[in-house]
Amino acid sequence: MQLRLTSLLCLASVLACSSPAESGLGPTAAVCEDASLPAGSEQISVNTERRFQVIDGFGTTMRVWDDPHVTETFDSRTGRAAVVVPPAEQAKILAALYTELGLTRVRYNPRDPAPRGVVSGIEPVNDNADPNVTDLTRFDFSWKYNDAHIAFVKAAQPYGLKVWFASPLTLETWMTESNPQEYVEWAMAILRRWREQGVEMPFYSIANEPAAQSSGAMSPQYILATTKLLGAKLKAEGFKTRIVIPDDITPNDAYDRAVVVLADPEARQYVGAIAYHLYSGLAAREKLKALGEQYSIPVWMTEYALATPFEWANIIHDEIADYGASAVDMQWGFFGQWESTNSHLITILNNGAAFLGWRRTKSFFTTGQYSRFVRPGAQRVEVSSVSGVKVTAYKQGDEIVLVAITPPGSTPKNVSFALGGGPCTAQVTMVRTSDTEDWATLPATQVAGRRFQATLTPGSVTTFVVR
Repeated sequence: MQLRLTSLLCLASVLACSSPAESGLGPTAAVCEDASLPAGSEQISVNTERRFQVIDGFGTTMRVWDDPHVTETFDSRTGRAAVVVPPAEQAKILAALYTELGLTRVRYNPRDPAPRGVVSGIEPVNDNADPNVTDLTRFDFSWKYNDAHIAFVKAAQPYGLKVWFASPLTLETWMTESNPQEYVEWAMAILRRWREQGVEMPFYSIANEPAAQSSGAMSPQYILATTKLLGAKLKAEGFKTRIVIPDDITPNDAYDRAVVVLADPEARQYVGAIAYHLYSGLAAREKLKALGEQYSIPVWMTEYALATPFEWANIIHDEIADYGASAVDMQWGFFGQWESTNSHLITILNNGAAFLGWRRTKSFFTTGQYSRFVRPGAQRVEVSSVSGVKVTAYKQGDEIVLVAITPPGSTPKNVSFALGGGPCTAQVTMVRTSDTEDWATLPATQVAGRRFQATLTPGSVTTFVVR
């Protein structure tokens, strides 16, 4: 039916379509006569036949609502935040992040540092000397050590959250590299608890930033050993959880560990993604991309917090287009107004004594130029660019999605998008974010002869959806 409809649209187009017989493509194909390039415009060409990585989505790391660090307030009676977002507003924020913005991923940090003045952990003292016998009475899963994160995931799922995974911020103080079996016992206790609560983790990261752990850097050999041991345990107990490695602080540190793990066939079978952060050492992204391609494992950028909103849009583009990332995650979904960096998508407002509301940041809107339209399962396709403009293109179902970034200080560009192999005629919706616009809906236009025109304004991110 879709092919017949396409053929009818071609016949109705101002420009002629050759018949299937004339094209030599068989009885169900239709070929349009491409329109010529309009005078005064530059061409951006899309080739939907040349395809690259499949997009896994966009996300953030999670903070629980009553973590003192969110609002930078503390109640000494409870050990939690003195100012907490009310439940009704929590629901609105979840809707903003996972429905309106279209995020589908969240990462959380078990063994988050304890509240002020409290010495604790999930397993503050080793339960016993046998890593094959777990004494759960010696584990504390309360609050932000674990269970508050389970509650967050359950609350966010109805709004569109699809993927969640742990990435331990610190290990227990008694853990060392001499006994990776003890780490695996600890991790399995966490993973079992999530499964018992009906939210089995799709992924699990061995550690957050293993090169920068407070107890000392984790060696590549330790990441390898824990990956093999944990992977075997997960498989034996019927988990679907895949392991993320190494979720490290820089691409360089990530490569040093990932290359060792992935060289081992036993470990490699358990790995679901190669992850890194962007805090220096960026040149190794090329090597991480090559690793992912070598072993057919997706590459994820799972944390960054130091970019202005427009820089963040460029980072999303670069990670996807230049370094093959399938997922791109900002650091925080929400945080308090005391945090001055561009580390979050929603700002929580308070005066130190009371909650005052929340607002979307400009990074919320630049992120949405991707996350609202480029959905998990979309596949990046080949696209050319023009001077000073960054463009990515994606094929998802019957849609072609293009995102174009035009830098500030440039001049408006009249461009013509040529959809080689695309529809003969279709409607194009356009949405733009700039310094003065947040998801501004622009007048719709039409594809004619597999081509449509647009003007790209300086300092903007524009998304085009061809349906």
